[in-house]
Amino acid sequence: MDTVTDKEPLLSAALMMKLERLSIAVKRSQLGVTKGERKSKRKGQSVEFADYRDCVQGDDLRHVDWNLYARLDTLYLKLFQEQEDLTLHLLIDASKSMAFGTPHKFLFAQRLAAAIGYIGLTAYDRVSAAALSDGVLTSLAPLRGRVSARRLFAFLEGIEAQGGTQLAPACRAHVVRNRTKGVALFISDFFDETGFEEGLRQLAASGSEIYAVQVLAPEEIEPELSGDLKLIDSETHAFAEISVSHALLKRYKTNRDAFVDQVRKYCVSRGLAHFLVSSATPIEHLTLDILRKGGMLR
Repeated sequence: MDTVTDKEPLLSAALMMKLERLSIAVKRSQLGVTKGERKSKRKGQSVEFADYRDCVQGDDLRHVDWNLYARLDTLYLKLFQEQEDLTLHLLIDASKSMAFGTPHKFLFAQRLAAAIGYIGLTAYDRVSAAALSDGVLTSLAPLRGRVSARRLFAFLEGIEAQGGTQLAPACRAHVVRNRTKGVALFISDFFDETGFEEGLRQLAASGSEIYAVQVLAPEEIEPELSGDLKLIDSETHAFAEISVSHALLKRYKTNRDAFVDQVRKYCVSRGLAHFLVSSATPIEHLTLDILRKGGMLR
C-alpha cells in the first residue's frame, strides 16, 4: 500500500473537542520572535504582575513598588509575567517504509501530527509542519489559531509516503529553515539504512525540545508469518527468500528489540524524549494518556 486512500477525516469532531482541553507543555523557556498567549517561566515586563525581588544597583526605578517602600522602607522591584510565543514543529517521515501496516503507519503519523497540531493551534501557538522523504523537506509555513486547522489538515492529507529514508539531510534542512526554538514532534519508524543518528543529532542541536515517536506496525511488532516467503524492501527493492521458522522469528524479535533500544538510548543520550508506539494505538489514548504522562502535553 503506497498511498493513503482513507476517506475518513484525520480527526473526529469528538476527539477534537477533547484535544481542546490540552496544551503543549514546555520544560524550558522557548521565547519566540513575538509576544504570544503562553505564560513563560521567565519574568518580563508585560501587564500581568508575577512577583517581587530586591532592588539592586542598575535596576529601572520605574518598576519599584513605591507603595511597598512607604510601608516597609525597603526597595522592591515588581516583576511581570512574560508572554511567550511558542513554535510547534511537526516533522513526519514520509518515506516509503512508512507506507506499511494495518493500520497504516503513515496514516497514523498524519493523524498524530493533526492531533498535536490542533492542540497547538487552539492554544494560539505557532504551528509548522514538514514531510521528510528522499532527504528532501516539504514544509508548511507556520500557522496560528484554530481557524488555520483546515490548512494544516489539508497539508497533512496532501502528502504521501514515497521515496527513500534519508533523515539527516532533511532534518538539516529543517534546522536551517527554522531558527526559532520551540517544541518539535518527530514521527518516524527510523528505518534509515544510512543511520538515524545524524538526523536526531541535527534536531537535538537546534535547541528545541524534541519528542521522537517511533511508530511500528503490528506486523512489525508481532509478525505472523509462515512457510517460504520472498521479502522485498519497499524502498530499495532488494529481496530475500526465507523459510519462516520459530528460530528465525525469535532472531527477528531479538534484532527488532535491539534496534528499538538503540534508538531509545540515542535519544536519551541527547536529551530527547522517545516513545515507541504501534500504529494500532488509538490517537485518543496516545494524546490523552501516553503523551500527557510522558510530559509533552498537559
